[in-house]
Amino acid sequence: MKLILVDDEKGILEGLKKMIDRYIPECEVVGTAYNGREGFELIQKWQPDIVITDIRMPQAGGLEMIHMLKEVDIQSKFILLSGYADFEYARKGMQLGVNFYINKPVEEQELRDCVCQVMDTIRIERSKVQEMDALKLATYQRMQEDGLRDILDMGNDHTEIAEELLRIGCMPELAQFACIFIEIRGKADGLKEHGFDPVFRQIDLVFRQYDSVYRFRYTGAQIAVIVMHGSAMESRNLINTAQRLHEVLFRQLNLSSVIGIGSIQNRPGGISQSFEEARNALSYQVIKGAEPIISYTQIMNRTGKSELVTEEMIADLEAAIDNLDERESVDMIHRIFREIEAEPGFNPADLQQQCLNILLLSIRKVSFQQLQQNRLLSRQLLSLEGISRFKTLASLEQWMVEVISGIIEFLLEQRTPKRKDMISEIKEYVTDHYDESISLAELAARFYMNPFYLSQYFKQKTGETYLNFLTHIRISKAKEMLEQTDLKVYEICHKVGYSDAQHFSRMFEKWTGFKPRDYRKSLAKQ
Repeated sequence: MKLILVDDEKGILEGLKKMIDRYIPECEVVGTAYNGREGFELIQKWQPDIVITDIRMPQAGGLEMIHMLKEVDIQSKFILLSGYADFEYARKGMQLGVNFYINKPVEEQELRDCVCQVMDTIRIERSKVQEMDALKLATYQRMQEDGLRDILDMGNDHTEIAEELLRIGCMPELAQFACIFIEIRGKADGLKEHGFDPVFRQIDLVFRQYDSVYRFRYTGAQIAVIVMHGSAMESRNLINTAQRLHEVLFRQLNLSSVIGIGSIQNRPGGISQSFEEARNALSYQVIKGAEPIISYTQIMNRTGKSELVTEEMIADLEAAIDNLDERESVDMIHRIFREIEAEPGFNPADLQQQCLNILLLSIRKVSFQQLQQNRLLSRQLLSLEGISRFKTLASLEQWMVEVISGIIEFLLEQRTPKRKDMISEIKEYVTDHYDESISLAELAARFYMNPFYLSQYFKQKTGETYLNFLTHIRISKAKEMLEQTDLKVYEICHKVGYSDAQHFSRMFEKWTGFKPRDYRKSLAKQ
């Protein structure tokens, strides 16, 4: 620890320095001064851990020097030297926070005991500060993660809320954004043993060229990454960086990964869109079983040649699958293939590509975990050979019919008579667990649904987003607590599932027109 000596007697300074060098090797004397004025300047410069100072000195005494240092927020610990058994000095010293004294002439043992006691005090205080800093950091990171989860799950039409969540998390608003979705595949023994922290460290290291990188576990073995940069980002650089991450995870941690990359966006509301695209890119990999890295932009480039399958056809097919209508779904497949068949010059590669696009949209209703659980679908969709096995239109058509029928059969198994009204079950679960951290991904995993499809399905059936529904419940419960209890606002904030009191206050005001305290005051006036 750094130590400074202040005394107007040169012999005392030299004697103290020799004793400290000899008997207290943990301390280094970094400077000496002969009066309070010199000491004040020297201590400001070095910011020592400990200062040993005489009380009476010319120009400025020890107590006056300590008073000046406290005014400029110096945090050093002070030991007072005094040859005077004067209570007044001790009283003034205690008022300045000085709790350590050594009487002149200084004995070696007394000096060592006193300095060691001060060092122990410093270590304890630093340990408490570190614990508090770690707690603050964990709370701050949780706030950021909660805010980012909300942004990812809320959809593209909530730019204002996205900007608010970025401000709460102290994240840049005026930047370019891109989302990356990582899934750890295969035997992830290292992940089970060490958790996600080693993966997070590699992500931070590989993406350090960008201004800000936020990463957190999304669900299961999936990781969401949001990259932000103050200047223009290039898609090619982002893809190359993701490729390096894939290689590093395998080389350093023996983890196999598949990485989807969304498009680069210029506004906070676009983060959700980029994330949806990253997940779609990952789904594309699930079907194709090819490269471990693919961006949504690449998908669009690959699928933009022959757009015979219209959006209306896909919408009809999705509706049929959603209604678990196997006959209508099969009829739609036949209709689609008749359109393809009527197009001259269609080659096998184009046919395979069209089927790939249809399946990519069809399996949005099925999570990756569900695909793995179902042997038939897993064998058909997750095979490395995939669609490339089929070279004729007839074989492709028959295969598509089998896959779509398999998807409907699987969904029928999942939706037992007890679970006919899925939305009611979801609402009931959210109503019972509003005080917990409920992300869309966690909710989707609980109900065996794809998160993106759950978001769309919930809005279609209820007319509002899942996030709005959850917020409405939380604010309603907060109003009840403000009306019926004497709980503090920050206590109510945590009881209704929010981790940040400021965000809670803003959301409460947005929904009620009052800040929480003002709402409680308005009740008293009624």
